[in-house]
Amino acid sequence: YYICMKIVIAIDSFKGSASSIELAKYIKNGILEVYRDSDIVVCPIADGGEGTVDALLSSEEARLCRVTCKDPLGNNIKVKYAILKNNTAVIEMSSASGLTLIPSEKRDPSIATSYGTGDLIKDAISKGVREFIIGLGGSATNDAGLGMLRSLGFRFLDEFGSEICYAKDMKKIVSIDKTDTLKELKKCRFTVACDVNNPLHGKNGATYMYAKQKGASQKMILDLDEQLKYFAKISLKNTIYKYDEYPGSGAAGGLGFAFLAFLNAKLKSGIEIILEQIEFKEKIKGADFVITGEGKIDKQSIMGKVVNGIGLLCKEEGVTCIALSGDISEAQSDMNSIGINAYFSILDAPMSLKEAMNKENTLRLVQRKTEQIFRLIQTKFD
Repeated sequence: YYICMKIVIAIDSFKGSASSIELAKYIKNGILEVYRDSDIVVCPIADGGEGTVDALLSSEEARLCRVTCKDPLGNNIKVKYAILKNNTAVIEMSSASGLTLIPSEKRDPSIATSYGTGDLIKDAISKGVREFIIGLGGSATNDAGLGMLRSLGFRFLDEFGSEICYAKDMKKIVSIDKTDTLKELKKCRFTVACDVNNPLHGKNGATYMYAKQKGASQKMILDLDEQLKYFAKISLKNTIYKYDEYPGSGAAGGLGFAFLAFLNAKLKSGIEIILEQIEFKEKIKGADFVITGEGKIDKQSIMGKVVNGIGLLCKEEGVTCIALSGDISEAQSDMNSIGINAYFSILDAPMSLKEAMNKENTLRLVQRKTEQIFRLIQTKFD
């Protein structure tokens, strides 16, 4: 007899392999091999980091903006961000200040700057935007947002009145001049997608946890941590709250701190922000199945990532949720308790990581796995 299912596809990108949009297309093809008349709703998804702009551009009316800004080493690059139909700008800091923008041999967090992230905010303000969603993560920087704040008009001065520009020199700051800051900042509201709980400095802070991968030596790590500690102290002259120990202040090389201390931002789970923005709860009403997933399902998947956010909403709405992944070797049994009814690896034979991450292989495998899952589901109705 005739079966018409409603199926929502909301899968994160398999980083380094296939985008959320590409995966959704092939999952849809797999479903249609079994249920040709299904009502399939595609919701490209991200967790606030890389891919967030593309996901939101695909899921609702939005316009793409391209602007020239500074990369972490001060070179001019073209970067995109989105302005949604509600006049909210969505900016990924990694697009302007990300680690992947710098060749490995040139990485140096003592001079890498977040200035370009400020350029993107400034451009959006010039277009009348006052609401912002900022995705943190993947930064090349360790400057506690010094560069971003400079782009927005803050001046950090040494005893001679010269401007301090880099993380390595923050201990020279004696005063902060806000005379030339953008006046519109007072009317702006920043919601920051942040999925780490690190403080600004200390053994669990931005430098000790992340600076090595950004090119820092052990000696540099010791120095940069002291620079951040001092920056937090001098910043207290401009804010009544002590934000350096706030969970998430160490995100993106301390950029979380700058948003909290200088821009009165709110830090929230990235997937929580995105699901609210696309009204995902409404999209899954009446759905028979939701298909989600990410490149690797492990213990972090139940700690605020895409799979966690979607699973919990599905559980709340009573919708069956299936997760697909390239690697489930470290998957937790807790996955089932957060609303993921079942999870599967798309791999069907032993292969190297390089083979598994090949885009053509990934898309072929995800379609085949989806088809087989729905053939099993079909037996219930036969």
